[in-house]
Amino acid sequence: MKKGLLIIASALCTIAASAQVGNNDALNLFQNPYVSNATLFSQTFYEGTARTAAMGNAFTALGGDIGALSLNPAGSGIYKYSEFSFSPSMNLVNSKTDYLSDINNEFMAKPGVSSLGYVGNFNTYKRNKRNGSFNIAFAINKLNNFNSRMFATGTTNQSSWLGAVASAAEGFVSTQLDITSPSDTYPFNISGLPWRSVLAWNTNLLDLLPDSNKDYIGATENIVGGNIVMGGNIDQQFIRETTGSQSEIIINMGGSVGTKLFLGANIGIQSISYSDYQKYTESTTDPAQFQSDFSSFTHIYNQNTSGVGVNAKLGLIYLPTKSLRLGATFTTPTIMTITDEWEEKITSNFGDGYSQTVLSPIGEFSYNLISPLKVGAGLAFVLGKVGILSADFEGVAYNWTRLSSEDNVSGEFSTENNIMSNNLRFAKNFRMGMEIKPVPLFALRAGYAFYQNPNAASNKHNHIISAGAGFSSKKGFFGDLAIQHKLKTTEDVKLYADYQGIESPEGTFTASGLRVLMTFGFRF
Repeated sequence: MKKGLLIIASALCTIAASAQVGNNDALNLFQNPYVSNATLFSQTFYEGTARTAAMGNAFTALGGDIGALSLNPAGSGIYKYSEFSFSPSMNLVNSKTDYLSDINNEFMAKPGVSSLGYVGNFNTYKRNKRNGSFNIAFAINKLNNFNSRMFATGTTNQSSWLGAVASAAEGFVSTQLDITSPSDTYPFNISGLPWRSVLAWNTNLLDLLPDSNKDYIGATENIVGGNIVMGGNIDQQFIRETTGSQSEIIINMGGSVGTKLFLGANIGIQSISYSDYQKYTESTTDPAQFQSDFSSFTHIYNQNTSGVGVNAKLGLIYLPTKSLRLGATFTTPTIMTITDEWEEKITSNFGDGYSQTVLSPIGEFSYNLISPLKVGAGLAFVLGKVGILSADFEGVAYNWTRLSSEDNVSGEFSTENNIMSNNLRFAKNFRMGMEIKPVPLFALRAGYAFYQNPNAASNKHNHIISAGAGFSSKKGFFGDLAIQHKLKTTEDVKLYADYQGIESPEGTFTASGLRVLMTFGFRF
């Protein structure tokens, strides 16, 4: 099925062909859906172990932790012992939507595993009489999670979702929208015709304007004196829930060259699982106000995305002095194959008791994503056995992100690739962390991470603060606890596009996150 079908099918992409990356657009209404997905799946918000998370994941120059293997593969070379660790987590998301003067709060809790891994240490003896090491590590580290929930309600008599749907169908002859049998998929294959317009027409939520066979009016609209106006107040309700995550399986080799230089390399296999569920409803308590006898309708959109990709990462850590550590990394672009599946459904209800439900076919499309290359540098001060101060810089070339068709059709993603080249940036991320040991076997930690928005026009960046504590025994067992708090971000939100000179209502969506991680491990 063609790439364009997802663009015209998406419930939130009425004007998806816009050549802009949405600046403050929580629902990606004004964004090309493939640009939106490419940006989403190219971002990395490291979780790691409870220790790395508590210190802001500023571990490029530190290493010695399974969570740090996704940051710098040379971190495994620091190990002088073998280690196994397991890091379960709980992700908590809070959101608030202010729409048409109605405020709604939502909460979401999802358990997960942030990190799981093993490092095997193999001591060697070199000719220069200096002890060296060669280590092999295997780990699974979470790179991103997509959990969010939105609930918006409000009442208006100025515009409607159906008005936007009617406008989007203009220019298509009504017979093109007809579904003639349950197996008829013809209307869903017409280029440029939104799937929701097909569904609305076949559930009697659209009608033709007088003396026209390709101009439409929504069931929430009336014709008064030759003008199209809203029939009365309608209650709008929107629910959206996204779930899923992006993880990386790491196959690592690392070791030391002498006592000051540590080198490492990763092969990373990334996996993506992403689901997007949206439910939009308009209803009225007085169908008599509407010439169509409109009562209510519900539109449901479901999308499931899966993907797998591979990359390579090289890193080093150098100790010029006993207390100073320097680190550097280079990560190749991740080459991914992604598959989207989606479907839509509309159910209509009218005042005379008539009801109709129409379900779209399942759309499917696979494509390739080349996510951006990354470079990193780190600096750390190890204050004996008392504490650590560390700082990281990471550069991400989002403007180099590219899409291509699975069958290598030339130019199929030229629009999307031009949008990303012109509107995305080389992002600069920063991380800082500290660890203090008031007593030898107990540590207190804190950290901060700044992740710059990929969109060059946006100043809405991500800020994460963290804190934690850890205990280690002389027998090799250790346990750590961390709390990460993603600070609030606020974005503008529209539930449907403007149409025929009518502006749709605009609200705000505010979200923040809290993650609690625990790590249990053994050194041997």
